[in-house]
Amino acid sequence: MPTLIPDKEDSESSSEDELQDHPCIAWSGSSKKIPVVVFHAEAIVTKDGNIRTVGERYHLAFKIVRTESRLVRSILTVHGFHEVHPNSNDFNLMWTGSHLKPYLLRNLLDFQKVNHFPRSYELTRKDRLYKNIQRMQQTYGFKNFHIVPQTFM
Repeated sequence: MPTLIPDKEDSESSSEDELQDHPCIAWSGSSKKIPVVVFHAEAIVTKDGNIRTVGERYHLAFKIVRTESRLVRSILTVHGFHEVHPNSNDFNLMWTGSHLKPYLLRNLLDFQKVNHFPRSYELTRKDRLYKNIQRMQQTYGFKNFHIVPQTFM
């Protein structure tokens, strides 16, 4: 399975400082030891070889399921990710056009990420977001959830 571990020859030839300075890796967590891939949209135009190395160095893979996302595919490819078959389980990122079934989410490994999570439509659909904010205003008071205008023009 692909994971964020460089090849042996790459890790021997590169120092920790080089990884710290990579434009596509940000370090997070309390001890700054968790790598996060940062995507740069301008990479599609510039074709910067340094940006491409992040996916290639760490053998990062993606799959796109039930959607045609040309922009997402382009961004990932420019960053060195390679695409795997939709039936493959050998991926780091799964981009889907719809929500996943709970059993699929339960079978994901720690390093595998998806673009949807259960019940995210409660936030991403305007009607559901408004209903949830209304419910919170009634429960905890209007002054605590005064983030939505009363009317739209």
